[in-house]
Amino acid sequence: MKAVLLILHNSFQNIWADLWTTLACNLTWLIANMLVVTGPPATLALVHCPNRLAHDDVADLGDFWNAFKRYWGHAWRWGSINLAVTFFLVMDVILTGQLSRGMWSPYLQGLYLVLLAGWLILQFFSLPFLFEQRTMSLRQTRRKGMVLMLSKPGFALLMVLALGLVLIVGTNAFMLTLMFGAVFIGCAANCVVWNRLEGIKLLDQGKGGFVEILGPHLYT
Repeated sequence: MKAVLLILHNSFQNIWADLWTTLACNLTWLIANMLVVTGPPATLALVHCPNRLAHDDVADLGDFWNAFKRYWGHAWRWGSINLAVTFFLVMDVILTGQLSRGMWSPYLQGLYLVLLAGWLILQFFSLPFLFEQRTMSLRQTRRKGMVLMLSKPGFALLMVLALGLVLIVGTNAFMLTLMFGAVFIGCAANCVVWNRLEGIKLLDQGKGGFVEILGPHLYT
């Protein structure tokens, strides 16, 4: 719980340090997703900027646009896979409810909903790894995100619940989630990965276990 509160605190602090830049990035991300084609590059750019903050660097709207252009190809490789999996699972939920009337139908729908939620949560834990690797490998990113989730399931669940609670409160508080929600999620995701990696360095010192599972090229 202490780690979750620390992550939330650092995320709020990163946003408060430059409200206007984070607001501009968040609104740009919203518009980019309305246009669909620019959605994935904007999402990676929104994760990249908080990653710089996690490394005690600075980030502004110029860094957002540079990342938007630089990671366009990687973003659409990620986006196409993400959209395909999400579409497949959503359609499974819908079709199972409409076509299947057996006693197992609600359980099958529940399974697909759990898989959909798990896939979306995986994006939260895995995307920051793109900027912690020497190579922009989406396969490695997903694998490391999965290991991070499964190695600390209690922490992962608590983090997701706390993040959801903050977003709900922010929606009821003058629509703050609309103005800063995406940036806040990006900051939290990077803080989670950075917090976990710092703990691994201190506890493991590269002698095996989790560090070996994540791979030798985790740190830049």
